[in-house]
Amino acid sequence: MQGSGFKIFLTVFFLALSGYYLYPSAQNYFIKKEISSLSAEDAATYEQENFTKMRNVEEKALKLGLDLLGGMHVTLEVRVEALIAELASDTDAAFTEILNAASSQAETSDVSIIDLFVQEFERKDASARLSRYFRNEAAGITRRSSNEDVAAYLRTEADEAVTRAISIIRDRVDRYGVTEPSIQKQGTRRVIVELPGIDDPDRIRGLLKGTARLEFRLMVDPADNVRTLQRVIEYFETGVDSTATGADSTMAAAADTTLDINDLLTSTEQSSGNALLDVMQPLGQGVTFGRVAEQDTAKVNRMLSEAGVKALMPRGVTFMYTSSAVATTTDGHEVYDLLGVRDEIELTGDVITDARVDFEQLTNVPEVTMTMNSEGSRTWARLTGANVGSNVAIVLDGVVYSYPNVLQRITGGRSNITNLANQAEAQDIVTVLKSGALPAPVEIVQESTVGPSLGQASIRAGLNSVLFGLMLVAVFMIIYYRSSGVVADLALILNLIFILGILAGFHATLTLPGIAGIVLTIGMAVDANVLIFERVREEQSTGKTLKASIEGGYSKALSAIFDANITTFFVGVILYSFGIGPIQGFAVTLMAGILSSMFTAIVFTRIIMDYVVVEKKKTVSFG
Repeated sequence: MQGSGFKIFLTVFFLALSGYYLYPSAQNYFIKKEISSLSAEDAATYEQENFTKMRNVEEKALKLGLDLLGGMHVTLEVRVEALIAELASDTDAAFTEILNAASSQAETSDVSIIDLFVQEFERKDASARLSRYFRNEAAGITRRSSNEDVAAYLRTEADEAVTRAISIIRDRVDRYGVTEPSIQKQGTRRVIVELPGIDDPDRIRGLLKGTARLEFRLMVDPADNVRTLQRVIEYFETGVDSTATGADSTMAAAADTTLDINDLLTSTEQSSGNALLDVMQPLGQGVTFGRVAEQDTAKVNRMLSEAGVKALMPRGVTFMYTSSAVATTTDGHEVYDLLGVRDEIELTGDVITDARVDFEQLTNVPEVTMTMNSEGSRTWARLTGANVGSNVAIVLDGVVYSYPNVLQRITGGRSNITNLANQAEAQDIVTVLKSGALPAPVEIVQESTVGPSLGQASIRAGLNSVLFGLMLVAVFMIIYYRSSGVVADLALILNLIFILGILAGFHATLTLPGIAGIVLTIGMAVDANVLIFERVREEQSTGKTLKASIEGGYSKALSAIFDANITTFFVGVILYSFGIGPIQGFAVTLMAGILSSMFTAIVFTRIIMDYVVVEKKKTVSFG
């Protein structure tokens, strides 16, 4: 074995390294097997006691892709029309009509919504200029800018919005803790997100769609709130506004008959005679307008958006729901408070520099603590100082998370979001706040969920294909090359260990295409041995000794092995660089397989041959 010391060292080193990286995967397998054998109660206790250990093991274990582990495949679409509306200023009814028309056309057209918007605008009035609505001195868009200049500006802003959305979504997903997510741009305004191992789809939907638009707003004056409620109830009683004292009696009677949230009605058979009271419990207490069951929120929104109702409301006031249910009816429907909030935004989330999950000292209920920059601190101090005794709404993505009563002027730029359902909700809020606000709203246009049963079926099918391919090749090598075929088979097993070790070490994701790459590599792995063994047989046919034939076979086959494998390796690099998703998974395992198969074929088998032939003075058959 003289001269083989370094080769043995490399083999043992790589084997130990592979074992080190694969050990967490083995740990993870046996932990899950143990949990599956426990009762539900014992399993929950075990997971709670070993949470940190299990989390660390899962992070280091070999990652499985969406097709193996199960999870979610989501297609998101950035709402460019909302971005256009946000970039515009001094809009009017004509602008809204044109934008709506372009949005409708975009649903069935391959043309971008920006081009459709410009076409529709010019069709309405060929001499009109888009610069009437769009101004941005920094981007060079002024009153004199042409329509093409404005269109180019909108295209740039839309491209940047999609790029920014991808970055924010990736940050949110990473903070959530999804292992090896796949996030890619599709077309001009769509984002494909693949999230392996997700077990809470609803939470993920909220995390992906949430724009993270944090706003601080003042709330309606309680006296105005009561008067508005009286008028709106009377409006739906008679269809006209009643400012007489009769409104007070109607309000009182309505409150008496609808005070219990279990009396919120959804059936016309139980109609109270007032369309609003059929779907809303009137409160008129402080800033709370009423109480609405979840299934009736859309109906109440439509009723309160009627022109006649808006005329009865105080100027600059809108209605928003609380983020969490305040009660539950006897039939299981969640009920939310409807609050009066002012339109004007006093402060936005741009001033937030840090956010973290805290716990209220007395109740230990989770809350989100936010820290503002110097500008936000000054505005917050001024806002709270001028509104002591009033409520300030903390609004995130159009719903009110908390509306604390200001007791005194708050300095230092600290504020809290309370009334949260659980720690997970608090953590999600921190995630979206730290990731930043999406530049435009996004919506889920397509979603599919791969269940764990399908994932397990894929794993079994992939494992069976690897084992079948391995056995078939192993049997062939033994039949054709006899004892040297056994050596090649040992190299094949070592090659498989190295491949999995490389994937685990580089935190790569094993997918079904990746398993296909492993199966292909198994066939290719013995190719190098076939070249070597055939060269050895040629050397033996010239009358050389077995030792000389082995030396000659390895040296002469080396160039052919390098040429074949290096060119294939470069193909794998190209596939990984320009491919997406499944193609990358295939390329990763292909490249790992080529590197490990070259090592095992050239180094490991040579160690075995030298040991048997040189040290033990035994004969090796090459068929």
